Amino acid sequence: MKVKSIKKYAGVVFMINSLVMTMSFTPILAQNSSVKVDVKTISNAKLNVSIDGEESKNQQIYSITVKNDTKSSQNLSQINVTVTPKKLIPNGTTYVIGSDEMNRKEGYAIRTQTGQTIKNNDNNMYLIFKNSETDYMLVGVLTWRTFLCQIFTEDGVVHINGDGDGKQLNAEEKVNFEKVVFMRDASWQNLLDRYAILIAKENNVTKPPKVNWTGWATWDFYVQYFLPEDVTRNTNLITDLGINPNIIQIDGGWWKQRGDYFDVRDNIPGGIKAMLEKIHQKGYKAGLHFDGFRASAGAKIVKDHPEYFVHDESGQLLKIGKDVVTKDALVSWDYSHPGAQKYIFDVMKNARDNWKVDYFKIDFMRDGLLAKGKSYLPVTNVERYRMGVEAMRKGMGDAYFLACSPNFGVNIGFTEATRTGPDIDPDYEAVKTRAQSNSANYYFAQQIYNVDPDYLVLRNKSESNERDGKKPSLTEQEGQMWANFVSIYGNVRLQSDELSLLPSNKKEIIKNKLKLPFFEKTIPMDWWDHYKTSSDAPNFFLAKGENGDICLALFNWGDVDTNFKISGFKKAAIFKSYLGDNTFEAEGGNLNIKLKGVESVLLKYEGKQTFDELRNTLKLIK
Repeated sequence: MKVKSIKKYAGVVFMINSLVMTMSFTPILAQNSSVKVDVKTISNAKLNVSIDGEESKNQQIYSITVKNDTKSSQNLSQINVTVTPKKLIPNGTTYVIGSDEMNRKEGYAIRTQTGQTIKNNDNNMYLIFKNSETDYMLVGVLTWRTFLCQIFTEDGVVHINGDGDGKQLNAEEKVNFEKVVFMRDASWQNLLDRYAILIAKENNVTKPPKVNWTGWATWDFYVQYFLPEDVTRNTNLITDLGINPNIIQIDGGWWKQRGDYFDVRDNIPGGIKAMLEKIHQKGYKAGLHFDGFRASAGAKIVKDHPEYFVHDESGQLLKIGKDVVTKDALVSWDYSHPGAQKYIFDVMKNARDNWKVDYFKIDFMRDGLLAKGKSYLPVTNVERYRMGVEAMRKGMGDAYFLACSPNFGVNIGFTEATRTGPDIDPDYEAVKTRAQSNSANYYFAQQIYNVDPDYLVLRNKSESNERDGKKPSLTEQEGQMWANFVSIYGNVRLQSDELSLLPSNKKEIIKNKLKLPFFEKTIPMDWWDHYKTSSDAPNFFLAKGENGDICLALFNWGDVDTNFKISGFKKAAIFKSYLGDNTFEAEGGNLNIKLKGVESVLLKYEGKQTFDELRNTLKLIK
């Protein structure tokens, strides 16, 4: 039995039983944590586990390797890691379960307390604990290369349980588990910044490109049923607003059958190529949507090459839902098959080189992790998924790659951008939910991903028609709330109403918001007062503009007039509304503002303190 040395730790203890090998060690550090690892195989074989560690101030990174020392192949069922702080986490400790995906409410950030039972304990990013106002602890994973983990806390410790997913290890073969991190800091903001930096380092991520997108998209109004004349009309209208748009996004539904991505539906004359040529002639970039991980069972590619798709245990195609347009069953791509990889590579290359797509929106990505079935190669769902994303990335070349409906971790290193909240709907409950889910992922921005909050929508029922794919109900105030959030978060401001139906006052909102500076970092300053529910969005944001601006944003999501006091200013300061002539002044270190119900304000800070100074001192009092 071989044990990998742990150079910077003392007190290594090994415990072995018939099913697992467990290792724990106690680092000589102030924050002091230990780790135990249990590995289970389908055949109950004993496997070798080694643990290595890296130490720096207030931080430990654990590298875990599993090796098959038996004489036959083994299949992993579970790899369970337990991280134990020197001082067990007391019941009643407030903590946040980090957001790990875009769509499901179980994947949103949620604030809770130890000892409470909650539904979304399948997070696979991190947990952050508030021990005191000056003591925060984060435990999570840094990589998502082979195993999808479940991170939760129980009985004073943190569990990181990896789904073995039947991973096959041949005799003498080994596999690395995902890297685990334990961190402490006096600042929760610094802790998330450090976490993002570590993720980028471990996954060889270069900083996302500095690009901002402004324009119009087909989806929110027309869903799958847009026509070329809709695109032309709204392209002209967004141009006439004088906001200097740079992209038109063609969303899903352009294909005849989901998966047959060389074929375009008959009511798009000249196909996607002709449509994008018109967009390019206006001087704009062109975006195109693909469902990258699902296909309709009736698609030609499925009928001709069923081997390109995941199968169930009986050898039949694994069904994972129903196509909303064709009503066919949906099946899942098996990107462990070289033919499937080549097909999706060719699809992307054709779109980039022939159709001249500049911006790829690859959707339904998380579905590629959910399809539990038989693959061509004996790989985990994560490995199969990453094979597909890598093929797409290579096929699209130097184009922009936006991940939609993703698991955030698994895409890191492949895509330069990600949606960070669910699809917006033109109703106020959706606005609050999307502000909550997006804002919790602010730490990705400019470090791991460019972040996209989704489309700007403003319409109500009177600004709709029979072709509207949604049920709009936004009042002007409610639309302003979403417009203000989109204005301070992320690098994408794409309008997605039917512009010809919007009245002049709402077109003015679009003009005003889309002309604001873009902000590279937007911190939810009252983080620890919110995220209790899926629609519990923060009230106070501090945003750092690419042009040097500092913006204070206040949102009163409720319907009752509320007084907001921001305390902690060390120097006198003036604040000017980005829209309008209102001016405010901080007096005695405090800024006092009263907001009506469903009202928000974006204020430009004009003072002597830096963004970092402000983010470390400002507090919101309601």
